[in-house]
Amino acid sequence: MKKINFSVVNENLNPVFNKRKMRISHFALASFLMIGSFPGLVTQAHANSFERLSSLLAATPEGGWVKASTNFFWDAWPTGTDAVPGQYGWPGAIIRAWSSFAWDSSRGDLMLWGGGHANYTGNEMYVWDGATGEWGRGSLPSRTDSQGMVVGGTAPQSAHTYDNNIYLPVNDMFLTFGGAASGTGSVFRTTDGGEIRRAGPYLWDPTKADPNKVGGTLDSGWDTSTPPQNGDMWIDRRGQWTGTEAPGYINGTTAYRTENGKDVVYLTADANASGFASLYRYTLGDVRNGGKDTWEQIGVARNTAGYQGAATIDTDHNLYIKTASITGPYTSDLTIWDLDKANPSNPWANQDIGINLVNKDGSDFQIHSWYGIAYDSNNDRIVLWDGNPSGSVWSAYVRTDANGDIGSNTTWTVSEIASSTSAHPHGSFITGVLGKWQYDSTLGAFVALDEFSRTPSGSAWDTGVWLYKPIGASAAPLPIPEPETYAMFLAGLAVMGWIARRRGVRLS
Repeated sequence: MKKINFSVVNENLNPVFNKRKMRISHFALASFLMIGSFPGLVTQAHANSFERLSSLLAATPEGGWVKASTNFFWDAWPTGTDAVPGQYGWPGAIIRAWSSFAWDSSRGDLMLWGGGHANYTGNEMYVWDGATGEWGRGSLPSRTDSQGMVVGGTAPQSAHTYDNNIYLPVNDMFLTFGGAASGTGSVFRTTDGGEIRRAGPYLWDPTKADPNKVGGTLDSGWDTSTPPQNGDMWIDRRGQWTGTEAPGYINGTTAYRTENGKDVVYLTADANASGFASLYRYTLGDVRNGGKDTWEQIGVARNTAGYQGAATIDTDHNLYIKTASITGPYTSDLTIWDLDKANPSNPWANQDIGINLVNKDGSDFQIHSWYGIAYDSNNDRIVLWDGNPSGSVWSAYVRTDANGDIGSNTTWTVSEIASSTSAHPHGSFITGVLGKWQYDSTLGAFVALDEFSRTPSGSAWDTGVWLYKPIGASAAPLPIPEPETYAMFLAGLAVMGWIARRRGVRLS
């Protein structure tokens, strides 16, 4: 197994023990940092969310699904937005039109934002609460002009987000790169002194969430008859960095890791949808205290093709893995970049590696753009889900040589795992799973967002939040300590780290 350079990559801190290794997730680290400021509130929220979700999983057989949502997505819509299609369109498009969610690994919540292009112009945030299972709203939609621009310019246009929404636990922020923005079908834009300029990426602050406020500071709000308060929830990071930003985010993919105590997002971006995406590393500073970000191009695609898809990071082998497209002479199912070879000074020195997937009987397994992909860090494997109506998922172990490199191991066997429960998402996505399938190492399970559909009674619309318990799921995490035990608990972690170093145990 490849040894990751610990001077670069911070250890995850999550007290979940496993026969294969000792693992501590960045969920716990972010939790402790936040607890210092909000001990009672945050601890209780964490305990309630993860206790409830772990309880649901405990009653679910391995290889099975359990629905975690308790109300309808429709319940959280702003009153009247679906009744003015001339201005906004239909909120259900936030799910159906090339979408993704961000999994808040600090709270056990799900943040959903999107819409975009010609589908839905509302830019409100939705927050699904893991503690109650209920859909709620984090903000109201901003008012837009005839060009689809946000009035006031202090919040983003809605956008198709593909696989481009992500949560940043160190900064405790939601991040979106957008993709195909409302009106233009391209990158984010805003008005500045009467001029239209490029904007974003955008951050959204979950600590400021309010269902009755708009997200920006100068927004008029969609309902001009009762102007709401401004929530000051969004931050435009445009220009707050060194380096060169990626050219665009249509068909983009992202994956997250904490490095040197900072939020780091790896992403693929492709100019003009050529099918040959470059790999970028976006490192965020301390946003609330004026920190700056860094953009670096660290790899290129030459050996595989890729359009719509999703990605994940294999944190054990230090690999960025995304779904590929079988196009013309390019037959790979997966595109991989070795992050040990990331090279900002010469991105061409870090080229993509193609992986072919085969079924157990040796027959070819052809991936398609509908799949979501996530890395099961507790079992060292990737798991694919395409939203098929049977509830099946597909699993493959990452193959490396003695040095931890891909080497010649470019054919991997993928196994279909039939659902062990009769209940599962109905799937059948219109535009694909994309970023609606993520893994949480604290839960030892996957979080999935179902396709948008009308309920059997026809009275409401639903998109369920589901948990999938993989084969070989880890035991539940240790309980989160009460405030008075933080010091003792952290001291214990320090001792564990000293013992691990003495014994050569790898914290990962």
